[in-house]
Amino acid sequence: MFDHFRADIARLREYGSRDSTIRLLLFNQGLWACACYRFGRHLMDHRLPPGLHQFVMLFYHFWWKWVEMATGISISPDCRIGPGLYIGHFGQIILHTDVVMGERCNLSQGVTLGLAGKDGKWGVPTVGDRVYIAPGAKVIGPIHLSDGTVVGANAVVTSSTEENDIVAGIPAKVVSTKGSVEFIRPTT
Repeated sequence: MFDHFRADIARLREYGSRDSTIRLLLFNQGLWACACYRFGRHLMDHRLPPGLHQFVMLFYHFWWKWVEMATGISISPDCRIGPGLYIGHFGQIILHTDVVMGERCNLSQGVTLGLAGKDGKWGVPTVGDRVYIAPGAKVIGPIHLSDGTVVGANAVVTSSTEENDIVAGIPAKVVSTKGSVEFIRPTT
């Protein structure tokens, strides 16, 4: 839990934040959502004794709802998200409870990863590593965004991508294969 959360903080610093960790924790809504998610995921993975678990989960759910209302960011503890999640801006980010996301991904404001049907099959997106999802994008259905994918602003993605695809439009189509290297800084 703490390693993943430290990676989330490190991603903020990569994009130029010189604030102290305390200041980031107090004033960065994206980090509030990450902290709440990481703690909830830890509770899901490491069960406490039954009575204590229900007690702690009750308080956690109040915290989760408060963060959701205060930030406009809804990330269920049932999601599976790798380290280094970057949420740079306030609001309107919705991740379905079954979303699986890799490492070092960026979510912009107004992003939805949600449930939809495709070819008679219902499901939610899975997201690879180093995926950048621009403001307003909607990614829906049982599809996979491969490593290095970039989803353009306000795109509606209903089909899987290949590695390093850049997709844009409604419905989203491949516009380039340069990948996310210009959007997500490489690890050092």
